[in-house]
Amino acid sequence: MLNWKSCAAGVGLLAMTSLAVADNKVLLIGIDGLQLEQVQRLNTPNFDRLNITKAYTGGIQGAASEQPTISGPGWATILTGVWLSKHGVNSNDAGLANPEFPGLFKRVKDANPDAYVASIANWAPINTNFFANEAANIDEVVSGVNDEEVVNRALQTLSQTSADFVFLHLDDPDHAGHASCFGSAYDKAVQDSDRRLGQLLDKVASLQNQNADNWLVLVTTDHGRTPIVGCGHGNQTEPEKTIFIGSNQPMNAEFSQQVTDIPNTEFNSLYGYPSQASIAPTVLRHLGVTIDASWRLDGLPLIGDLGVRKLMEDGSTAQRFTWYTDEQKPANIYRNGELVDQVYSMDRGWSDPDMTAAGVTDYVVEINNTPLALRINNFQIDAALSKDAFKAYFFRNDQQYVRYDKVLDKSDGGYPKNVNNQTWPGMEAYRDLITASFQKDAGTSYYFLKNGQYINYDNIGDKVRSGYPKPINNSTWPGLEPYKDQIEAALRWHNQKVYFFLSNGDYIRYDINSDAVDSGYPKPINDSTWPGLGSYATEITAAVKWSDSRGYIFLTGQRYLRYNISEDKVDDGYPKPVNNSTWPGLLNP
Repeated sequence: MLNWKSCAAGVGLLAMTSLAVADNKVLLIGIDGLQLEQVQRLNTPNFDRLNITKAYTGGIQGAASEQPTISGPGWATILTGVWLSKHGVNSNDAGLANPEFPGLFKRVKDANPDAYVASIANWAPINTNFFANEAANIDEVVSGVNDEEVVNRALQTLSQTSADFVFLHLDDPDHAGHASCFGSAYDKAVQDSDRRLGQLLDKVASLQNQNADNWLVLVTTDHGRTPIVGCGHGNQTEPEKTIFIGSNQPMNAEFSQQVTDIPNTEFNSLYGYPSQASIAPTVLRHLGVTIDASWRLDGLPLIGDLGVRKLMEDGSTAQRFTWYTDEQKPANIYRNGELVDQVYSMDRGWSDPDMTAAGVTDYVVEINNTPLALRINNFQIDAALSKDAFKAYFFRNDQQYVRYDKVLDKSDGGYPKNVNNQTWPGMEAYRDLITASFQKDAGTSYYFLKNGQYINYDNIGDKVRSGYPKPINNSTWPGLEPYKDQIEAALRWHNQKVYFFLSNGDYIRYDINSDAVDSGYPKPINDSTWPGLGSYATEITAAVKWSDSRGYIFLTGQRYLRYNISEDKVDDGYPKPVNNSTWPGLLNP
């Protein structure tokens, strides 16, 4: 058996070329918070019995797949084969996972109702929260017992039943890490886990000798740990994103070969290794369950025929994604379940000519009857309003809005929400038309519509004032009427000024005190009038004053600029992408 510590991470054996189906079994062992590098450092003879590759969790930073490197999202991805944007488990306290993307418990039972399926977990929420509905329909569920008891129950199950799929969750390393960081207690937890792993591997070997069943044992973890000290986890750092996948069997090239020819080489090309989402499809394939393109799984099976690999946005436009393959095959492209194109697989990329709808778009690329999915979100900020020093509101092109906590620098929980007459009384009929907004004072905000009208909103009464919307004309907004159909954004400034950015690349300065457009406007947006903004004059979608010294200007293509009001220029290093690192939660489905 290959000793993985003596080789580069990710090096395994040759791909399997065939699968025995009838007697195939799977034991999936999850060990919470187990840092790959700490296992490599210690004497762990039973891990040495496995083929092991480095892998990643947390999705791809900045993409729709990004998720926190914490247990809830991690175990949900392991058991469903999809990321947070699909399974919906966004925290350790989340409720049921999205039933549109079932977990392995249901997938296996649906394929074979007679299969014996068990879930034995130290951390109860896996069975009692995220997959409670699925757990209610399987053969054996044990929750909230310590690691020693998890293994004892598993050994009993393997001895006394004809089990087909058994999932185990062990938790001691994560407890030790949180309690005392890396150190002697963590080392002991790792070595105890290795001992328990040995008991399970010995049992599987014994079963295979007795009845020739073909057992696939997979071992993994949900997340890494914070750099150097290892006390916690949750962020998008390389150590926290780095996990491992171990197997008692040979695996295919997705497991054994890191791909470096990818558009995203962050975290030392970590995305060139398999993802956490590959575990569920590997289990399904070994059990003889055909993976359907309509399931939109984000992972690739690590056994059997390869599909395209490393399917991801290429970063140039929201409409283009790429993949890696060295196979010359026709590749089917599905968009939201519909076959829309067939291309040559060695093209290694595709641009969607018709990605216009707001919201999320699900793509699947399929070769060798092996589908791989990618979700891309096409949200855009249409208007933004800063209410005070604590809260801001962002209106998106999907009829939803987000309340943003300016102090914590993240979206509030429970958002996005629909713009309707419960959330914004009187606004529901106009939610598709909102194009700009600003707050005049504590009592009044204005919303400008694409049809040349505007809304006066009562902030205190929390409703649209009677008689609105009204037309933008020279009586309601003197000087603004000729440009009423061109307004893209409004930026509240100091000295009672508001700037309106127009679709043709011009801007207008409006004086609130005199209630009129200032003379000499419109003017062109260029690097003289708005230093650093000239190149983006026709790409502005929204703007908001954040503080007396800072504003934000949002652009097409999910980008934004930070504008330094004090120095009157765009800050260096912009534009940047709008994602869960820069604006947490702002573009979430």
